[in-house]
Order: sequence, then C-alpha cells, then structure tokens
Amino acid sequence: MKFILLIFSAVVRVHMNQWLPLTIQKRMAERRVLKMVRFAYENVPYYRKKYDDAGVDMASLRSINDLKKLPFLTKEDVLNNFPRGIVARGYDVDKCHYSATTGSTGRSLPFIFSSPTFAFYIATVMRVYTMIGFRPWHKTVYIKYKPVEYPRIGPFFRTDCIASTIPVEEQIAKLREAKPDLLVGYASIVLEIAQKLTKEDLEIIRPKFVGLNSELSSQSQRDFISGVFNCPVYDEYSTEETWMVASHCKRHSYHIFIDNVWVEFLDETGNEALPGQIGEIVLTATRSFAMPFIRYRIGDLGRYSAGTCGCGIGLPVLESFEGRADDSFILPSGKFVSSLKVLNTFTTYIKKYLHLMEEFRVVQREKGLIVIELVRGKEYSEERFQELINRLHEIMGEPVTIRVDMVDAIDTGGSIKRKAIESLVSRNAALASMESRHAAAPVS
Repeated sequence: MKFILLIFSAVVRVHMNQWLPLTIQKRMAERRVLKMVRFAYENVPYYRKKYDDAGVDMASLRSINDLKKLPFLTKEDVLNNFPRGIVARGYDVDKCHYSATTGSTGRSLPFIFSSPTFAFYIATVMRVYTMIGFRPWHKTVYIKYKPVEYPRIGPFFRTDCIASTIPVEEQIAKLREAKPDLLVGYASIVLEIAQKLTKEDLEIIRPKFVGLNSELSSQSQRDFISGVFNCPVYDEYSTEETWMVASHCKRHSYHIFIDNVWVEFLDETGNEALPGQIGEIVLTATRSFAMPFIRYRIGDLGRYSAGTCGCGIGLPVLESFEGRADDSFILPSGKFVSSLKVLNTFTTYIKKYLHLMEEFRVVQREKGLIVIELVRGKEYSEERFQELINRLHEIMGEPVTIRVDMVDAIDTGGSIKRKAIESLVSRNAALASMESRHAAAPVS
C-alpha cells in the first residue's frame, strides 16, 4: 500500500510538471542536476575518486553550464564499480529494486532504484500514455522479452505481456484473446504483426493507440502500422537505466522528460550541439539517488529543437533520433530480421544455461554471413550451443552461413560502446542515408 501511495504522489507531480512553462522547468531541472552531482560526490565512492582525479573543483559547479567540467560515466564504469563503488551510502542493495540488462554490451549491466525513484519512473511511464489520450481503465498489452511488473489498482492499469520471442502467429492469437486498448512493442515486431493480420483479426484486435519503443522507427513504418490498425501510432525513447527520456504527444512531437533526466547533445568536440545539429546524447538521471547516473554515455545520437510544441505541454522538444537503429539484419532475399530477436534468443539461452557463455557478439558481415564471436563459459557445451544456432537459423528463415569464432575476449576496437548485435550491412546503409540527409540539409 505504501508503494501505491508513492506512485499516486508521483503521478500527480509529473502531471503538474508537464504544464509548467519551459523556463521554470529548466530552472527546476538545473537545480536537481546540481543537487545530484553534489550528492554523488559526497556519498558515492566512484564519483568522489573520479572527480578528485579529474581535478574538479566542486565549489565551481554553480550552473548547468559547469556540467561540462565533469568526466563521463560509461557502461564499463558501472560494470567495474557495482555495487560497492557506485551505490550511494545509506542504500541497501537488497532493499532496493534491482534490475539488469544485457543491452548492447553483451554483458549483464546491473542497476538499482530506491522505492521513491521506482515509483517516479512508473509515473513517467503513465505520463507517456496519458499524453496521447490513454486512461487508467484502458487495458495495455506489452510485447517484450521479459514480463512487465507494474502494479494494478483494482480495475485500473490492467496490463498483459506477450513474449517477443514467440512466433508472430502466436502473438496474434494472444492479441485476439487480450483485446488491448493500448498495444506497446518493438517497432519491428509490431510491424511484422501488422503485416500478418487478417481482416478477421482486425475485427477483434482494435487498439485505440499503438506505442513503439526500444528501436528506431521511421515515419513510413508508423504510417503503415497506423493504417492497418486504424489508430494513431506514437513513439517513445527510454533506457533501462534512466527510464523515460522522451515521448510523443498527440501532435507527435518528442517531449524530453526534463523532470526525470537532463539531456545533453554534444558535438564532436564535446561542446553543446546547436539546435538541429546531430549530437551525442548524454544523460544525467536527476531522481536516481541510490545509484546516480551522471553524464552517462549511451552511444545514441539525436537532434534537439529550439522551438516549442503547440500541444501546450511545457517540456522541451527533441527533433529526432539518429543513432537508435538496432542494426537489423538484411538477408539475401531483402528480408529484415530485428537485432532484438537475435539478442532475445541469446538472452533466453543465457537464462536457460547460466554459464554457457561468458561474452558474445553477433556480427552480420555480409547478407549471407553471420559471425558469432564467443567467449566460452565454464559450462560450455557444443551440443547446447548448437541449440542456439539452430534457433537462429529458424529466425532467419532462409539459408545463411552462421560461423562461430572462439575468442578469449571481445575486441571493442577502441569503441566506447560495444554492441552485442551488429550488422555491417545495415550500418553501411544507415551511414549512406545520414550522409545524404547532411548533404540535403540547408546551411544557416
């Protein structure tokens, strides 16, 4: 009951926050950022050592412009310092909400939230959907690789979860049973479902809204899905470590959740990018006191807008994402296979055989060649790993070569962000597309 009250209080706060003028929201957010930085320095061993080693004068941090004086946090830093180095004094890991993700690193990244923080994060999820017209009595169905654990309050906030790893035909059958008002899932999977639905299916599956997450989705994809379901399709941007970063409103503008996370857009020199200019996204979570994430590099790229949205919501506007593509595999036939499907297959076998593999990376080098770089675990077995390879062949659905290279360690190539699933075929296509957009962009 206490946790439910925390959520209710947080819901009220986030709802009120979004209508405040942008100038007030920024001023409040800046204060939260500086408060978090000081808290981390005083209570988290990792940050105190990191800032001292970098020669940071804490007394000089007086405005948000001073944030650039602080060194970055990377996933490797989190992995190397959890829990003793990066969990704040006064917080017991066993009494916090614990989560972990393989994400794009191929290694489990652990993190914790206190109950007030977790309640606030849940409230931001609710705001994502109330922004587009969702109401508490509507039913939500998530298509995810792991169950959703949001509390239900009587007849309100009804949720169901369909595994993203099961065949699309089974997903459709479960959607017919669930009859969601709001359908939320990975863009590639919802797109595949939309392509397979029959007229009879659509007489039963009639969502009022569709929400896309976890993958970059194009406007053409959203338009197609919207046309099939005959309802609006919205997109949101989040990370498992900081939760909601930005989300669509009814006018399809991305609003940055500045009351939850401070977002920097940095150019190649590390300075703030100009409005409309592609920049690296760096996040500072302003609510996560148990385990602070300050200037956290996630490897994504995006553009922010200096303008506002006519919807009335005072949250700042994100123009676009440029680096959220999940390296979908493009097969010889032209078929696309989401990297999340590949990643989820590995995640399933990691859970099934805990010590089968230590680390892995899957790279599509050519349309017909997929290479698995594998660091064997202490209980590695060729028979068990062959199960995984057989499953990958099923997912591809057409002849491709899958080669396994045993390695002692995954070579990052000096990259800040190591991706567990990578397609050189898809990346080259994306780079060509980005270069063409740059060439076509007007010079101001």
